[in-house]
Amino acid sequence: MNSIISMTEDLVRMKTTADQPEELMRIMSYVESFFADTPNLIIKRYESGGKPSMVISTQETFAPDIMLVGHLDVVPASDDLFEPRYEGSKMFGRGVCDMKSECVVMMQILKNIAEQETRPNMALMLTTDEEVGGFNGVNYLLSEVGYRCQVAIVPDGGQAPDDIVLMNKGILLIRLTAHGKTGHGSRPWLGENAIDRLLVAYEKIRAFIPHKATADDYWYHTCNIGVIHGGEAANQIPGEAMCDLDIRFTEETNVDELMAKVEEVVGDLAQVSVRVSGELIHTDEENPFVQTYVQCATEVLGTQPTFNKHCGSNDGRFFTSLGIPIIVSRPTSGDQHSPHEWLDTESLPVFQKIVEEAIKRFQTTL
Repeated sequence: MNSIISMTEDLVRMKTTADQPEELMRIMSYVESFFADTPNLIIKRYESGGKPSMVISTQETFAPDIMLVGHLDVVPASDDLFEPRYEGSKMFGRGVCDMKSECVVMMQILKNIAEQETRPNMALMLTTDEEVGGFNGVNYLLSEVGYRCQVAIVPDGGQAPDDIVLMNKGILLIRLTAHGKTGHGSRPWLGENAIDRLLVAYEKIRAFIPHKATADDYWYHTCNIGVIHGGEAANQIPGEAMCDLDIRFTEETNVDELMAKVEEVVGDLAQVSVRVSGELIHTDEENPFVQTYVQCATEVLGTQPTFNKHCGSNDGRFFTSLGIPIIVSRPTSGDQHSPHEWLDTESLPVFQKIVEEAIKRFQTTL
């Protein structure tokens, strides 16, 4: 376990945010170096839109039976979060939960399997753009390169090894851009305030996506305004304003229906452009791979895992859109994207054992 913890620390220290292409390349080189002396593996590096990715396989194929899937990019954070710190068995730092520790576990699993005499047909897919949509990572590798699999393990959801996520909300990230007529702030009647138009458009969206979700009852559509810009000076009527909205939705709608409704209510108040979109992710709990994974988790944990729904999205949506089932669970961790992101390091060997056992038993399901 010590090597997994030290490798996780190494990865956390790399500032692999979307605006640091050299760090994205560096972390991929780190991964390649890790496998450099491992026998029986085929390593293929890719790049799309400036985002590097890698697929490490036990066989020369674009269709492994089992795919382990992870992303090595993270959201921005203050410098101190890129230096791991501890409170007992808890490690804190950017990416310890989402999802560098999971990537390290999967790397170790593949390395162990590669050194065995009998090896399943499997691969590890690592990308660097999940936090900005995944289109140049997993989407590219599936739609352009042509990778396929029978089942994908995507440990990018849930809160612990006994938490298995069967459904993730859909995602629609949009930008509203409003235009007005600039002028002096002391005579607002002579211009048209772009920020006013933007706020009216936003309120119209919020009218059909109201604040209903709570910590205990969260399965509703939600809308978060994450970025807003407008104006140059307090005494000037702003001529342009924009904001970015993060809309998450349940199975009651889909991207096309939601986008049509947004455009309808916004009208000519603002231009609407899509930044990222993805449908709801769902895997049937009766799927044979899911049931096999549950059996493995139950035996390792000594208790039955629970099935849950998750508000966030992940790269698993690119697999499910092709009819490929996914398994979503992770080590005990939480508060991703926050200054308090944490990982219980004692859960890492537990999670590793569950995944290793599931890979063995998947052979009977294939």
